[in-house]
Amino acid sequence: MTSNEKFAENSFAAVPLETRIAELGILYEVSRALQRTLNQAKALHIILVGVTAGPGLGFNRAFILLADDSERALKGKMAVGPDSPEAAVRTWAELRDVNHSLGALLDALDEPNIGRDARVNDIVSRFRIPLDETDHPLIRIMRSHEVSRAENGAFIPHGFPVDRRTCDLLGCQEFAVAPLFLAQRDLGLLIADNGITGSPIAGKNLRLLQIFAQEASAAIENTALYLRLLEQVRLHEKANEALRINQERLIRAERLSTMGKMAAVLAHEIRTPLVSIGGFARRLQRACPEDDPRREEIHIIVSETARLARLVGEVLGYSRIARPARKHCDINALVESIISHMQEEIRMHSVAVQLKTAPGLPHIPLDETQARQALMNLIHNALDAMPDGGTLTITACEDDGFLEIGVHDSGAGILQEHWGKLFTPFFTTKSSGTGLGLVVVSQVADNHQGSVRFESRPGAGTSFYLRFPAGATEES
Repeated sequence: MTSNEKFAENSFAAVPLETRIAELGILYEVSRALQRTLNQAKALHIILVGVTAGPGLGFNRAFILLADDSERALKGKMAVGPDSPEAAVRTWAELRDVNHSLGALLDALDEPNIGRDARVNDIVSRFRIPLDETDHPLIRIMRSHEVSRAENGAFIPHGFPVDRRTCDLLGCQEFAVAPLFLAQRDLGLLIADNGITGSPIAGKNLRLLQIFAQEASAAIENTALYLRLLEQVRLHEKANEALRINQERLIRAERLSTMGKMAAVLAHEIRTPLVSIGGFARRLQRACPEDDPRREEIHIIVSETARLARLVGEVLGYSRIARPARKHCDINALVESIISHMQEEIRMHSVAVQLKTAPGLPHIPLDETQARQALMNLIHNALDAMPDGGTLTITACEDDGFLEIGVHDSGAGILQEHWGKLFTPFFTTKSSGTGLGLVVVSQVADNHQGSVRFESRPGAGTSFYLRFPAGATEES
C-alpha cells in the first residue's frame, strides 16, 4: 500500500456515529463562538483554542499564517500553546476546573489573554514566506487546498519534502497543515502539532482539522470583510466631514466676501472726506499757537482722524488682497522705510525702536505693497500693545531657506484664551478696531507660500514672526 493510500485510509475511513456526533459538537461550539465576534484577533484566538483545547481537537499547539496581499507574503499571525509539558498539564487542568465544556471554555475567552503565549507567538512571528515563492512546500500546500501531514521528512499525501526551516522553527518533525481558503481565494494556513508531548497525530484529528479549517476560513474572511467595511466607513465619514467643513468654509467665505465688498464701498466713500478732514486738522494744528486752549481739541481731531484712516486702510487692504506680483525686494530697506513712514505714530506712543536686521540679506521676490501692509499691521498692533510706552524691536534674518521678520513688543502679552482666535476675521480685543489686521498678515503670508507665527507671555510682551521663502520666483 502506498503512503497516499495509507493517508486516505487513516484519515477518511468510516467513522463511528458517536465520533461524528462529538466532532459535530466541536464544530458547533466553535462556530457559535465565531459568530458572536467580528474582531479578527478574537476570532483567530477562538480558532486556535478550538484546535488545542482538550474538549476540542486536542493538539498541543496551533499556528495561523495569513496571506498578506499588500506585502505579497504568507506571514505568521497568531499562535496558542504551552512552553513545556508541565505548563500544558497545568494550563488545561486549570481550565477543566473552571470550564466543563468546549462551549464554556470559548465563552470564557477574553481579549487580555490573546497572544499571551509568548514562546509560540515568537515562533509564529518568524514565518514570512513570499507568495511568489511557488516552490516552497507551505505555499504549495496552501494552493492545493488539501490537508497534509509532515512525517519522516515528507508531506503526506503530496509527497514533496518538508523544508528544514519550518521544522527548525516548530522544533518538531511531525505536524499537520490545513489550507485556509474560500472559493478560489487563498487565505493562509493552519498548522497544528504535538510538539510538547510528542504524541503522533491521529488520522481522525487530521480529518477534523481539515473540516475545522473551512469553518475558520469563513470566519477569517468575514472578519477581514468587516475590517475593510469599517475602513470604508471611516474613509466615508472622513470625506463627509471634509465636505461639511468645506461647505462651511464656502458659506463663510461667501458671507465674508459680501461683507468685504460692502465694507470696501463704505470705506472708499469715507476715505476721501476723511483725508480732507485730517489734512485741514493738521494745518490748523501747525498754525495754532502752543498756548491756544483749542490746540488740545485740534490734537484730538488729528488723532481720531488718523485712527479712522487706519481702520479704513485695514478694510480696504483686506478687500484688495489678491495674487501677489513679486519683484525682488530688499527686506532691510523695506523695514527702514516703514519705520521712517510711521515715525510720527511711534513718537506719539512714546515707544523706542530697535532695529536688529542682519546685514547683507538676499533680495527676495515679494509683492512689496502686500509685504509693507502686513508689516505695518504688525507694528500697529505692537504699538497698541504698549499704550504707556515701551520698546519695539524689529529683527530680520535668514533661516533655512526663508527670510524671517520679527516684530517684538514689550507690552502686556496676549491672554492664552485668545490665541486660537487671533487670525479670525473681525475678532479683536481692542475697544476699537476691525479685527482684520492679522487676517491680512496671514493672507499675505499664504499668498507668498510663507507663514506667520507668534509667541506671547503675559507681562513679557508678544513677538510675531513673518516668514517669506527666499527661493521663490518673480511673478508679474
